[in-house]
Amino acid sequence: MQTKNDAMSELWRVLSGTQTAYETALKDLDDGSGKDLVTEITSMRKDNIEQVEKYLSEAGTDVSELEAPKRVYSALDWTSAGIDGQEGLEALVRKYEANVLDAYDRAIEPYAAGDPELQFLTEQYQQLSRKLGGLTPDRAAA
Repeated sequence: MQTKNDAMSELWRVLSGTQTAYETALKDLDDGSGKDLVTEITSMRKDNIEQVEKYLSEAGTDVSELEAPKRVYSALDWTSAGIDGQEGLEALVRKYEANVLDAYDRAIEPYAAGDPELQFLTEQYQQLSRKLGGLTPDRAAA
């Protein structure tokens, strides 16, 4: 099992990497092609990253010293991914966000009931799951 800081640092890298990829992809998306979903996730992701960064800062971890987030999903080059309309885009977003939910699962693992971090991580997980239409709701930590 990872330490709390390692788990939270890994989550930060996944969130930051996907945020960068989505922001880049938004430039290539046409209105009405699922761009709204990506815009909503991007907005939500900014708030989530801020909360994770606050935790890491309070724990003495400087995110600028963490390994730079990789562009986790280079396939988010929407124009070359062979996406067919809004349904194709939403299916691709769900696929990528399932990996983000996995990162939340790993980040949640070291926390016990009553830990404030467990509460905000679980809330972020559930918010993302709801945004994706209940994708794997049974995986949400309680």
